[in-house]
Amino acid sequence: MLRKYMKFFAPLIFIFTISPSTVLYAQLAETPWPMFRHDLQHTGRSPYGSIQKPIVKWTFQTQGPVTSSPAIGEDGTIYFGSKDKKFYAITREGKLKWAFETQGEVESSPAIRKDGTILFGSWDSHLYALNPDSSIRWKYKSEGGIISSPAIAPDGTIYFGSWDKKLHAITQDGKLKWTQKTADHIVSSPAIAPDGTIYFGSGDYYLFAMKPEGKAIWSFGTRYLLDASPLIAPNGNICIGSEDAKFYVFRSDGQVEWTFDTLYDIDSSAAMDTHGNVYFGSGNNSIYAFTPDGKLRWSFETGASVSSSPAIGADGTIYVGSRDKKLYAFNPDGSLKWIFETGDAIESSPTIDADGTIYIGSNDGKLYAICNSASQTNKKGQ
Repeated sequence: MLRKYMKFFAPLIFIFTISPSTVLYAQLAETPWPMFRHDLQHTGRSPYGSIQKPIVKWTFQTQGPVTSSPAIGEDGTIYFGSKDKKFYAITREGKLKWAFETQGEVESSPAIRKDGTILFGSWDSHLYALNPDSSIRWKYKSEGGIISSPAIAPDGTIYFGSWDKKLHAITQDGKLKWTQKTADHIVSSPAIAPDGTIYFGSGDYYLFAMKPEGKAIWSFGTRYLLDASPLIAPNGNICIGSEDAKFYVFRSDGQVEWTFDTLYDIDSSAAMDTHGNVYFGSGNNSIYAFTPDGKLRWSFETGASVSSSPAIGADGTIYVGSRDKKLYAFNPDGSLKWIFETGDAIESSPTIDADGTIYIGSNDGKLYAICNSASQTNKKGQ
């Protein structure tokens, strides 16, 4: 009789044994840059070194503009999408591992899980989960194109927005948990606070704060599109720019802490350094730096609008692209460190690898790997 009951309960014991491990491997990978804006709070900040004098390490040519921002896998593979409807996996040496074809342009930036799964959206309305060998683990269909980049919560839940006017929350194996309906498209990529609150902007002009179970806590209406992605500061403040030309900083209860008017649309997502200073670009061609309490530290005017989102190196160097075809590097005090020119406008945002190499896409169809001239020779990927 005892053996009979043991046989009955054995499957239940097995389920509880593997559950924590399953959740662990469905979490965000611990790589040099595993997702858009680097981390769940979207700080855009890397713990790794900076480039003093840039040269091209290699370039990889696709057949369409590269506006997707790269992510880095556990083994160093660089993943990114292109408007040629393909999603690419490239080695650190710039060689093609594989290309996965979707039925729409790929502007969504990928997120990498600890189990190696690569998540990204396409204009074909699908969120894809690929294995490291490019085989499909699963795919989830929304009712609109997916430009928003996915965020992977600590419990394995995946959040992303869609052109179907919904924020989607799905399980680690691609099953729907809930959606939050808005009045317009969602390009903004969700940020997740340490307490689990999800923040995202919408084309209906609103910033939303959501509980993990799918309940809206609060929303705040700006005067135009919120396509940028929010940044969450260590004190819980939420920073985001709007196409109403204002940069907003909110307290976690939805009250406005401070704003700044750039007089032109803001699609660039903000980055934050270790001192709490905030950096972002604007459609007025400028890059801005603010103190945590909203005082302007410096600004710099480029030759065209700035929708690329800044990345920050370990020494405080700020990297950001512009539609004037150039990647800019600034010292923390705002002085120009260097400029690197590509063949077309830059809308992609920089990614920083463990050796300081910067990966960034350009509308010329190339992914660029940029490194220190003293440590690397000029190589071109195939």
